[in-house]
Amino acid sequence: MYQNHTALLTQLAQAIEQLKANYRTQARQIVYAKFDPMVFSENFQPVDFYLKELDYSLAQLSQLNDQNLAQTIFLTEKLLAQCTALSDALAKSEPQENRYSHSTQPKLSLREQRKAELDKLPPRERLEKYYDALKALNDKLNEQKDLLAQAQSDMEQLRYRNLIEQTRARRQRCLEAIEILEEYLAFKDAQE
Repeated sequence: MYQNHTALLTQLAQAIEQLKANYRTQARQIVYAKFDPMVFSENFQPVDFYLKELDYSLAQLSQLNDQNLAQTIFLTEKLLAQCTALSDALAKSEPQENRYSHSTQPKLSLREQRKAELDKLPPRERLEKYYDALKALNDKLNEQKDLLAQAQSDMEQLRYRNLIEQTRARRQRCLEAIEILEEYLAFKDAQE
């Protein structure tokens, strides 16, 4: 777990540094976006303000140890949500022709490309995709439970238990994403 924690911190720190590098010239620019209060403490602040909140979240996360698994997961997901929300808000504020001209932008993996495509969808379409993903994860979980029940050796059982745990974690993230999107849509509907 400790090695995973260290590797995770390193990856998150690199992601934050990449964000800082991409938007250093816009540090004083105001971000005209309304963020979820669970993600950022204030709205309509300069880019620099949000980058400092990312640093603060990373510092909090780095102070946790292996005994604080729930807090580690919560802060990791918060930090990922912060990075995504800020990236999305800044990408929307960039002029169309400059949007993809960053020479430092890394090449995305297939999974990241799919996520980026999904994030571009309108909220209602994205919600449909999330429900499709939830159904697929439920099916996968049931299949893994069946395989666990049929497993012969201890190694096989351990392998399937680990897979089930990973799938449950993915399913939980999917449920949380659905909940956030449904709340957002309800909020938007109430405004109209």
